[in-house]
Amino acid sequence: MDGSARVAAAGARAFSRGALRIRPAGVYVAAMQALGSLTKSASAGTDRPNTVGHSWVGELLLRLLGAVLQILATLAIVRALTPDEAGVFFRGFVIALGLSTLLRGKYEIYMAQHIIGRRAAATGIADGAVLMQLARRMLLRSSLLCAVLLVVTADLDIQAPQLQTVLQTYFPFVLALPCVSVSSFFGEALRAANRTLGIVVTAYAVNVSLLVAVAVAPPDASLAFYSWAFFFGSLAAAGMALVLAHRAFPATRAERLRPLSREALQAVDSREFIGLARGVLHWGPLCVLAVWAPPLQMAQYAVAARTALIVDYFLPALNLTGCRETLMAGRPACASRRLLVGELARALVYSTVLVLPLFLLAPEILRIYGIPYDTQFVVYALLLGVQWANGVGRPAVRHAVVEWDARRIGIALGSGAIAVVLICALGVASYGALAAAAASLIGALIVNARAITLALNRWQTAQSQTASPSS
Repeated sequence: MDGSARVAAAGARAFSRGALRIRPAGVYVAAMQALGSLTKSASAGTDRPNTVGHSWVGELLLRLLGAVLQILATLAIVRALTPDEAGVFFRGFVIALGLSTLLRGKYEIYMAQHIIGRRAAATGIADGAVLMQLARRMLLRSSLLCAVLLVVTADLDIQAPQLQTVLQTYFPFVLALPCVSVSSFFGEALRAANRTLGIVVTAYAVNVSLLVAVAVAPPDASLAFYSWAFFFGSLAAAGMALVLAHRAFPATRAERLRPLSREALQAVDSREFIGLARGVLHWGPLCVLAVWAPPLQMAQYAVAARTALIVDYFLPALNLTGCRETLMAGRPACASRRLLVGELARALVYSTVLVLPLFLLAPEILRIYGIPYDTQFVVYALLLGVQWANGVGRPAVRHAVVEWDARRIGIALGSGAIAVVLICALGVASYGALAAAAASLIGALIVNARAITLALNRWQTAQSQTASPSS
């Protein structure tokens, strides 16, 4: 096996030539090299992609392990719980993940702009310093909401004893809100730096925790038992994400403790609406489904969604179209446009190559979960379409993060959020999980198509402005 560190693209070329060979004695070493690469700085070497420095084979093994754990944890839960119980349990995921997305939206957007736009070099403020300052504010925000929800839960427990079982089930999910917010925030920062393996590794914690809970659960275990497994898994994931973020975005203690400027905080707050719209776009249909649909529909959607999510474990590693070449200053507009078009074309190819086999194997994959989950082919196909659309649009979305146009981005996300909620609300009574999946796909198509259009028009406008003085 070629053990030298390479850029992922160079590794792929070497693989196609047969230069990368897996020897049985080297598999463990390859995985350790890939895991160790997560601790390398993502701030150093800003003129190159942050995917440098780890074994391609080792990274593949870690991603495969993440996908296997994801499917096994989902399978274990649906085997241990009845469909209705699984639906109630997965509603807790909506509480924790949905609320955390709404809370951290503006911070994630600002942090992504700082990382992708390489503002550390221009401002002299390290990415790690900004990350930790925003993480503290986001953690305080999520902790305050968690405290409010806990007070409401305690009051309901007294005023409505008939809800005691439900409240006990959701109490750990509410308590996990700060942990989920921290791990997701750091995960999105790693994604912005093209270090998406960190997201896969932190997801190990929750899935392993669920697997252990199913393995040791007594026959009469309540739903709260599995909810607490989610909480402890989220706590471990937050700790892992913190360690990875500290290593990937180094900063001195003094830099991390230095407050952000008023201008920076105002810039973060100005992204509040866009962050909320982004959260509603992603989680609005699922919230509607969780509130208005029977638990069975919630369980069927959750199984299909968690299975389709394995695309996100592999696609960023193939689709390295988020590299910074299109964002470098001084390039002619026509050259930058050619690069962007090429990256979009590669994103289309990679996304299609990865999603198409999963689509063709959908009946066999869903059959693993048994009845009543094996009948959700259309729901699963639509959610695969969401992953495909996000993969194709990723270069344009990253471009939009740097070439920030708040008005147009706000309109795109706001209109998309309203559309998905209305579509799901109108169809959930009749179609259940199918309505939520269709709404999610429509939202993904709206946002990514709009991002691609904005990116291409941006370069066309820049080229016109460059040519105007000479005419």
